[in-house]
Amino acid sequence: MQPAEKNSTILEINEVSRHFGGLKAVDSVNLDISKKEIVGLIGPNGAGKTTLFNLITGHYEPTSGSLYFRNEKINGLKPYKITEKGIARTFQNIRLFGMMSVLDNVLLGMHARLHGGLVSTVFCLPGNKREEAEARKKARELLAFVGLGSKEKEKARNLPYGEQRLLEIARALAAEPELLLLDEPAAGMNPQETMELMKLISRIRDEMEKTILLIEHDMKVVMGISEKVAVLDYGKKIAEGRPSEIQRNEAVIRAYLGDSV
Repeated sequence: MQPAEKNSTILEINEVSRHFGGLKAVDSVNLDISKKEIVGLIGPNGAGKTTLFNLITGHYEPTSGSLYFRNEKINGLKPYKITEKGIARTFQNIRLFGMMSVLDNVLLGMHARLHGGLVSTVFCLPGNKREEAEARKKARELLAFVGLGSKEKEKARNLPYGEQRLLEIARALAAEPELLLLDEPAAGMNPQETMELMKLISRIRDEMEKTILLIEHDMKVVMGISEKVAVLDYGKKIAEGRPSEIQRNEAVIRAYLGDSV
């Protein structure tokens, strides 16, 4: 694995909170992520992990605190604007277009990077044709990268569950993000698929030079590929450090297993 670049913070989360009425789903969280770093975000169910993802991607606005991406404040930006800035994500519950082909699902992920407008599309102008051809070429390359190169004509809904997860990753990569957020990418995968996923995530960082933040309940995945792990519990960050440090952290052990342990 390539090490994270030193002194090259790409995402800064500063004292970020999100309240829903009296519920503090995220409570004064601080977290810095460096370029080309793989960071695991863990915690018990309801700890605020997905809410934090939604704050980073603009689906929620912080109640307080600030988020900076490449030194630019992104609080209050619409999700599509944040995608344009260079952040893409997958979802805990798969959100593919089941009746569309595998290739077309990836092409949809490129919408933020395509320049052809409505007129050029309707009248099939030469520039639009060139862009479409280039987009299809890139989509096929991404499908090959995640191991779905032979499945481009299949309907997305007909893929096995593990391959649907891979298709979501390919679609997120189609937006050309610098920061990729993966929300439980190993959910529903068998052990062999999980091992292949771990290799894929490492390749995304090493070969594509992406920064990755992932939520994952499979500790083998988190501890096996993350360089840094942050732990949330009841909306608060209770620990941050190397995987070996987190595995020995008493506060983390209590959060997962209870005070009696």
